[in-house]
Amino acid sequence: MIDHRISCRLVASAAHRISEQQDELSRLDAVAGDGDHGVNMAIALAEAVRRSERPGHDTAAAVFRTTGKAFHDTVGGAAGALFGAFFSALGARLDRAEAPDTADFVDGVRLGLARVVRLGRSAPRQKTMIDALGPAADSASAVVAGGDALGAVLRAAASAAREGAASTAGMRPSAGRARYAPDASMGTVDPGACTVALIFEAWADELEDEVLT
Repeated sequence: MIDHRISCRLVASAAHRISEQQDELSRLDAVAGDGDHGVNMAIALAEAVRRSERPGHDTAAAVFRTTGKAFHDTVGGAAGALFGAFFSALGARLDRAEAPDTADFVDGVRLGLARVVRLGRSAPRQKTMIDALGPAADSASAVVAGGDALGAVLRAAASAAREGAASTAGMRPSAGRARYAPDASMGTVDPGACTVALIFEAWADELEDEVLT
């Protein structure tokens, strides 16, 4: 079961990984944006960790919902809204299960993807976080269908997300802030897609040796 303890570990591992990589993420963002993406992501996730430790956040659903709220409250602009929407959708899906399992989690990732697509009015190959999140959701769905545990599902998702993020270097942006300076960002990985890959990699590393179904 994916419980409060597991969800807190996932959020904390993501916060740690993004904090480590915030300078690189901001460097990527500075190519065609404000250059504050890494700092903003680190602030939001650190706040999510703090909030998840407060009384009342005793389920996985509550932890991911409060993570979404942390993004909405601390990060302005599209990034805060989109990452907030993803985590909020994941939390809402887990809330529908009495004892959330791996299949529920993957379904939550897919619902999060759908929420991001709808909110951002974007599609694959527009050089956004969707180019990493879409492959991650597809890969996770394929692996969970084979009955694999959460650790293996997250590892597959992380690999797909990293490949998807890397592919954005060759894309010409047609959505998000980078579309206003499309030539400048050519050859550079999208910072949002890179953030998605880092989060899934942190999750996979955190649960590498655990069998959760």
